[in-house]
Amino acid sequence: MSTTIYGLIEAAHKGDWSPLIKQSKKASGKDWAKNARCANQNPDIFLPLGDGPRKDPEVVKSRLGSSLNRPRNFCAACPLAVAARCLVESLKDDDEFGIRAGLLASERSALRSAWQKRVGEEAVEAALQGATAVLSKDEREAAIARFAADPSLDPVAVARGLGVTREYLLKLARRHRAKEASMWAESSPPGCTKAA
Repeated sequence: MSTTIYGLIEAAHKGDWSPLIKQSKKASGKDWAKNARCANQNPDIFLPLGDGPRKDPEVVKSRLGSSLNRPRNFCAACPLAVAARCLVESLKDDDEFGIRAGLLASERSALRSAWQKRVGEEAVEAALQGATAVLSKDEREAAIARFAADPSLDPVAVARGLGVTREYLLKLARRHRAKEASMWAESSPPGCTKAA
C-alpha cells in the first residue's frame, strides 16, 4: 500500500479505515497541529470560496484553478501523520468546509458519509468488554450481532457497554437471531434446513 496521504485516502474509500487511523495516531497529543505546514499561514487560503460539501469537486477545481495550488501544495508537503490526523479530525468533527489533508470540502463529502457509517472494530470490541462510548448505529448493531452469536460474552458487561439493561440486551439479541433466521429461511431453497 502507498504510504502517502492519497494512499490512505484510497484505502478509506475502499472501506479500510485502519491505515488512516493508525497513521493519524502517530500525530498524538493536543498540539499535533503545530507540526502542520499550514500552522503559520493565513487560514483563509484553506477556505476557498465556492467550495462546500454539496458542490461538484470538478466544477470547483475548474472554477478556482490555480488558486488551489498554494493550499494544496502546503498539504502535500505536510508530514504524513499530521495530514492523516488533520483528515481524521475533520471527519470526526463532521467538518464541511476547508481544505484538509489536500482534499477540498467537496472531495471529502463521500468520505464524511462513509466515516459516519463505518463500523469501528475497536469501538465494538470495547463495548463488548463493557466500556461505554458513543457508538454509531452500525457499531451498535455489530455489537448486538456479535453478542447474539457468542454465548461466552458477559451480558452484564455488554449491556453496560451499550448503555442498556441486561434484560433489554437479551431482548435485542433474540430479535437479532430471529431476524437472521428469517433472512436465512427466505434465502434458502425449499426443503433446505440450516445446519446446527
